[in-house]
Order: sequence, then structure tokens, then C-alpha cells
Amino acid sequence: MTKKQTLHVDKDATKRDLFIIDGSAPFFEPCVDGSRKNWSKAPLEDLLVHGKIPAKLANRIDENVRIYCRRVHAVGYNAITFDDLAHITLFDFYPYMLSRSVHAFQKLFRRVFKIAKKEGLQIYVTTDIMFCNRYIESRTHGKDSLLRELFVEALERLFDMFPEVDGVVTRIGEPDGVDVNSAFKSRLVIRSARQCNRWLQAILTVVEAHEKQLVFRTWGLGAYSVGDINWNGNTQKRAFADIDSSAFIVSHKYGPGDFFRYLPLNDFMMDSPHKQIIELQARREYEGFGMFPAYVGRQYEQFRDQLQDCSTLCGISVWCQTGGWSHFDRLTFLETSSPWNELNAIAAVQLFSGNRTAGEIVTDFCAQRFETANPEKITEIVALFDMLIDHLWYFVPFAQNSLWFRRLRVPPLLWIFWDTILVNRALRLVFKTFQPDRKTLRQKDRQQRKVLRRLSKLIKEFPGEEEDLRMGVATFALIINLRRFYLGSAGKKRERKVKEQVQKYRQEYPSGFAVECDFSPFRIRWMTSGLLFGFFIRRQSRYRPLDRILLMPLTSWMFPVFKRWQRRRIPDIAESQTAGLELFFR
Repeated sequence: MTKKQTLHVDKDATKRDLFIIDGSAPFFEPCVDGSRKNWSKAPLEDLLVHGKIPAKLANRIDENVRIYCRRVHAVGYNAITFDDLAHITLFDFYPYMLSRSVHAFQKLFRRVFKIAKKEGLQIYVTTDIMFCNRYIESRTHGKDSLLRELFVEALERLFDMFPEVDGVVTRIGEPDGVDVNSAFKSRLVIRSARQCNRWLQAILTVVEAHEKQLVFRTWGLGAYSVGDINWNGNTQKRAFADIDSSAFIVSHKYGPGDFFRYLPLNDFMMDSPHKQIIELQARREYEGFGMFPAYVGRQYEQFRDQLQDCSTLCGISVWCQTGGWSHFDRLTFLETSSPWNELNAIAAVQLFSGNRTAGEIVTDFCAQRFETANPEKITEIVALFDMLIDHLWYFVPFAQNSLWFRRLRVPPLLWIFWDTILVNRALRLVFKTFQPDRKTLRQKDRQQRKVLRRLSKLIKEFPGEEEDLRMGVATFALIINLRRFYLGSAGKKRERKVKEQVQKYRQEYPSGFAVECDFSPFRIRWMTSGLLFGFFIRRQSRYRPLDRILLMPLTSWMFPVFKRWQRRRIPDIAESQTAGLELFFR
């Protein structure tokens, strides 16, 4: 790999011709049972029986992969990602049963890769840096140099055994969730930009030697000094110093946070000297998981237009099944799949591969997908749900604020995470602080009831998706009532009404959204909240001297104390799911 101070990217290499989609849906299909799942990776461990994958199950996956690859290629995708490197890498020091399992996965993926290639797709294998188990830990003793050597060896084995693989997609900033039960569980290894650069130099040596591609995801949860790499251009410059390689592609989520609305585009993408792709999400993990429409067309069209003159953008990466914790299990591009996930996946690839508008795409999709229904009414259903998400799912103007804590932008959506709605006094204080005109918001909420009545009427004429859409309408009706707790009075009478409304919703839709209520008193008063938030929260991404000198060190040791003191206030989803709250304070 050649090192230079000035980077030059070949114009031919930056044509927008890489359209990647995740390939996890075929592996989830045999495991769909209505229970809550971690959708961050394909559930490979669930396929094993005594260290082997039953032939009948393997054949079922093969057929699902064939259907899936054919459909995604037909709508415009030319590359696919499969999970993951750990499960198909066999090290010599593994014991018999683990080796047996890895052999089973290698056998399965040999067939899967063959199918994907036959259907005209490039193949990328995902991997965390670094996947671990007790055998790897015993071998490396946690030493960075030994872990790096082992990872490079894993890549060598991958490219030698599966020459049809075109590259790898790496993740450095998020480990497996606390609920993951696997023979391989990733943990955060890379903690600084300088260390990241050492890993990239080593990885690119083997990737270039095999003429493959390295897609480096900048996404992270803010842990350690490298935790701001997804939005901080200075951290990226240090991490990517002296890297000038046609095999290197940087992958950014579209905004300085997760897949939410109301986030601006990462503006430094326009000036990046490296080839790059933008990550988009079709199965909206924070907006219903495809149970009802959550159309991304307007947002992604705006990003497409902003990136029109970006000379280094070479494509997109779309997550159409991956992401979040949920019991909602609609799949994508398979039988009984969610049409709304497919609409978003099609919109993403058509927007970035051509000049179509979001309106044209949704109109054509509804006319083709729902031939027996009135396409104009289906298009209206999509538009009305889009409006409801804008006005009710998010608290505006709170969602439009640029608020930062430590190395992370405060999410524009704080009270709905995955399949759970949170109702508590701590969040009420936050919204009260940043919502100056709550009376106007309550009036606008009441106006949305007309939209719900119109939707209820339209849904009756759309039998194919009626059940899920009715649940969506009922959820928004509940949300209007829950927002009154946040925007109005919150006395005992309101608490009783909230409980009654939640109870009614649960009885009518037991498989709908979960609601976690906590009405216990919160000692911090609104008079002091402005000073408190002003101390901890900044309104721009740039760090204040206060953040670097005091707040980051202070909060890193304060959080364990706060957690012990206020454990009962921490929502269940933060303790039983995700990577654990401690991660955000490292």
C-alpha cells in the first residue's frame, strides 16, 4: 500500500455503481415465531443442532436466498452482505465441537455464495472488530497486536477458502448486545484513532493482495476517543492518515446519529478524499419495523440531491432487515414480506441510481404491488402515515434541536425505542425544557385525529394489510393521548387516564407496541433543569473546553454511581437489550 500526503481517487473508481443490501432475511425466516429478537445479525446460532445444520433447514435457507437474491437484483441491487466472518473462520486452536459448527457454516455458505453469484450479486462478508470467545481470548490475552494478527489471519482464510467473496464490511464502534448468546461475541477493541489506523494499514495489506474491497463502517456508540468517528472529521483524518487505496471504502450513516428523521446529512461527506458509500435503512427500526408505512422517500431524495456533486460517493448500503430489538417480525423480499420495507428498499436504490423523485417511485410501486386495490388510495395511506410519524412520533421542535452529550448527538426520538414506548417523568422534564409552546403542540395533536379517521376509512378498502394497518392507527391514537402527559398536566388524573388507555390498547392489540410507564416522582424540578441541561448538554457538535477537561472524565465515573442509585428508573430495554448503558460513558 502506497503512502502519500495528498490523496487522489481515480474518477472511474467513484462512479455510483455499488448498491449493497443486507442478506439476513433468509436466515431469519426459519426463526420467525413472534418472540422478541435481536435483529442486529442473522441468527446463525439458532440453525445448529448438535453442531450441524439439518439438511432440510439448509435446503430451506438455500431456496430463501435464491428468491431473495433474485428479487433484490431485479429492483437494482448488485451487491449483498452476509453475516458473518466469525462463523466461517476456523482457527487451528478451536476444540472439536466448535470446529464442527464452523465446518457446518462453511458448508452452508459455500452454497449461499454460489447462489448469490449466480443471481448476479457481488458478495461482502460482515464482521465486527473484534469477534471473541474464550479460545481467542486465551490465545491473545487481549493484546492488541495479537488480536490484529489473528484478524488478518481470518481474512486470509476467508479469501483463500471463498475466492468468490468480493470484500468485507467491518464494524468497530458497537459490540454485540448483552442478550446475545453465541459462540462468538464481539467486543470493542479499537479505542483510539491512532490504533484504528494501525488496524486499517494491516487489514488493507491483505485485502489489496487478494484484490478485494474493505468497507469500513464509521458507525459507533460514542465509546472511547474514537467513538465520534461517525461525525467528527478530525477523528477520521487521524484514523485514515496516509491511507490511499482503491480497495478502501468508507461507509457513513447518513446523519450524526442512528436512522432517525430530523437528522441533517453528515456534511463532511462532501469533502472526503476517500471513496465512500452512504448507509440507509429500509426496515425502520425506530418507526414500526415495517408494520405500517414509514416512507423514507422525501428524506433520502433530499440526501441524494445534497450529494449530487460529491465526487467520491460510489454507492449506497441499505439495511432492509437488520437492526433493533423487536417482536415485530415482518420480513423483506420473501413470502408474506412487508410491502413497506420493500417500498423503502426500492426507493433507496432508485433514488441513488437515477433521477426519479420520491413521489414517482411510491406511485409506481403502489400501482404495481397492489394491482387489485385503488393505487391512489394506497398512495394516500402511505402519505398519511408519513405525516403522522413527522408530527406525532417525534416531538417537534425538540427533534430539530442540535443537542450533544459527550461524543453523541442526542437522538431526536427519545421516547420510542424499537417496539417500546416510554412514559416517565424524567423524559417529561426533558421535553418540557425544550418545548417552549406546548399548547400549540396539543392543538396540532388534536388536528391529527382527523387524519386517523381518514386512515381508518381508507384501510377498510385495503384488505391485504388491514390488520397491521389497524394496529398502526390504534398506536397513533394511543400516542396522541400519551403526548398529553408530556405536553400538558401530569397529575394523578392524567396518570389514571394513561393507564386506562394503555390497558385498553393492550387488550385490543396484545401484539402491538409495549408501553413502559413510570410515574414515580422525579426530584429535579423544571426551574433547575435549564441550568442542569446547559451544563451537560451542548448545542453544537464541537467540544467545549468544559467537555474535554471536566464532563467526559466526570461522567465516566459518575454513571456507575448513578446507576446503583437510580437502577429502578432505568428502562428494561436499556438493561436487557442493547450493548449496555455503560458503553455510552466509556
